[in-house]
Amino acid sequence: MTDALAALESGPEVADADLSDADPEQVRAVLDRGHAGPWVLRRCVLDELDLSGVDLTGAVLEQVRAAGARLRGAVLDGVRVTGGSLAGADLTDADLTDAVLTGVDLSRTRFVGARLTDTAFRDCRMIGADLTGMRSLAVTFTADGCSLALARLADASLRGWRPARVDLSDADLAGADLRDAVFTDCALRGTDLTRARLTGADLRGADLGEITPETPAVLRGAIVSHAQAADVCRALGLQVV
Repeated sequence: MTDALAALESGPEVADADLSDADPEQVRAVLDRGHAGPWVLRRCVLDELDLSGVDLTGAVLEQVRAAGARLRGAVLDGVRVTGGSLAGADLTDADLTDAVLTGVDLSRTRFVGARLTDTAFRDCRMIGADLTGMRSLAVTFTADGCSLALARLADASLRGWRPARVDLSDADLAGADLRDAVFTDCALRGTDLTRARLTGADLRGADLGEITPETPAVLRGAIVSHAQAADVCRALGLQVV
């Protein structure tokens, strides 16, 4: 562990350091103190560490494992995270402005109250992630190739959102503002859209799953394809010819 902390002290580029059993106060102090340039951490282990409020502006994290880490209020502006895991991490009130996360396991990660301005999630596993209470008048994060199954996005401000290749199966979007959103090659199977505002939302590129007699009311104002409209009509007992 002394060697791992020494490697961190010598940074800013650190590889293969296991800090999971280190004193979190020492780790936070070194990370906050920083060096001449942004941190570059490769294949490091930070599992379960309390790094609340740490400043990692511009950091590069490659294959870093920080499962269950506490990063409440952390400053992560412009970070580049590739691979690795933040599964179960607590990013409540963290600032991820301009951050890019690619191929990261973010299952069950808490983004409650986080700032996701121009944040990009690419090919990330975000099953069960909690994205409620995000800060900003209009959320501008992008998601491409991600799994947000079972994710919590209730009452989120997602007007004009453009998810692509995103699985939102069984996600909670109740009460979300999805006006003018465009879903491209997305799955909305079992997604809770009750009370969601869908005026102008383009669902033609979405798999809507099972169509029920309640579907028309839920999708009120949305744009659907001819095939989807036919499915809705059949669910209402109408004959489509």
